[in-house]
Amino acid sequence: MRIKQTLIAAAVLGLLSSGAYAVDFTGYTRVGPGQKQASGDGQRCFNGGGVDANGSAAPGHGGIGRLGNECNTYGEFGLVQNATMGGVTYKAELMTNFYSTGSTPDTSQLGNQLANTPAVSQLYLEGRGYDIAPNVSFWVGRRFYHRADVHFDDSFYLMGGLGQNATGAGADGIDTGFGSLGVAVFRFQDSTTTTNAGTLLNFDLQSMPVNPGGQLRLVVSSTKFDGAGGKSGLGLTLQHIQSGLPGGGINTLFLQTARGSAGLDMGFGAFNAGSDTKSWRIADSLAWLNGPLTAQTLVHYGQSQLPNGAGGTFNTKTLSIAGRVAYALTKNFKMQAEVGTANTKVDGKSSENVTKFTIAPTLTVGPNFYDRPEIRFYVSAFSYNNAYALANGQSKTSKTAAGVQLELWF
Repeated sequence: MRIKQTLIAAAVLGLLSSGAYAVDFTGYTRVGPGQKQASGDGQRCFNGGGVDANGSAAPGHGGIGRLGNECNTYGEFGLVQNATMGGVTYKAELMTNFYSTGSTPDTSQLGNQLANTPAVSQLYLEGRGYDIAPNVSFWVGRRFYHRADVHFDDSFYLMGGLGQNATGAGADGIDTGFGSLGVAVFRFQDSTTTTNAGTLLNFDLQSMPVNPGGQLRLVVSSTKFDGAGGKSGLGLTLQHIQSGLPGGGINTLFLQTARGSAGLDMGFGAFNAGSDTKSWRIADSLAWLNGPLTAQTLVHYGQSQLPNGAGGTFNTKTLSIAGRVAYALTKNFKMQAEVGTANTKVDGKSSENVTKFTIAPTLTVGPNFYDRPEIRFYVSAFSYNNAYALANGQSKTSKTAAGVQLELWF
């Protein structure tokens, strides 16, 4: 059924196009042979720590990095058409994606998508140039909205979770005199088979100059879930981006807090999370993206106070430090290394700690950090304490994994 729906959507987008307006093909994929995602000692990839109900643990790979630590197969492929009609510039996008927890198809569920089965992840229309507000973009549909990430860890600190699986509408580029405002509303699980549909109202004020080379971003999200047990929530993020650092460096700082049914990424959290569910985190990432020597780092600390089901609460604390460095020996060959360590502590339990080190000779098309495609030959060494080994079904406290991976976008 999903494949049929995808083909129908593609046909509709094709009918909207004409000889005057070309349709662009875009995409992303990562894949590697011989990998295995399983419990116990068959496990070859590890996250930095446990993730609680409101996502207080580091997202992505838990702060220890994704290089040599991705056992899944993922791809997304999109058709984008740009056109101008009646003085309005339109953009229509259709994107399908697929996911598998390993290198071969499986039948496990990933949210509302059967693993390795194509689904529609984006389908929206955006228009700009309306005479009533010529500098504002209006959009309706299902889309990835204003996401912000730390790439080497695959950590999406803004709108990377349930917020990207919702359908909504909004307006971007509203000039406030001190920044550009975006306003959007989303609905999640809004169907005849779900009683706990959610509504999210998002305000995103970007590009506020606060110091030389520095810009501030303020994001506020309010959530409300319907039905029995449905709760409200509120989330707040401050993001500061500092450019012009020595060597062309860029620093990105996130300060985030959320309570109730709002997620820390300013998307949807658990529908039944009440006001006693509180979380906050701080994350800082440095990046040098151009030239033969490139790098990206991440320092992350977060805490959550969650209900324990008996009228009280318990606390979770997470800390991770990690980074990737690459040096291009030639235009098409670089050496990459990545190291990360993460610690998770839950009240009443022993701290769980894991450390990862990866080295990856890489075939590439250029020296810069984001030059793709890359073909990586990697060896990863993992070391963890007894508490982490027990929580992840490991009989030993170390493991080494080797493999090959492709990462591509276009």
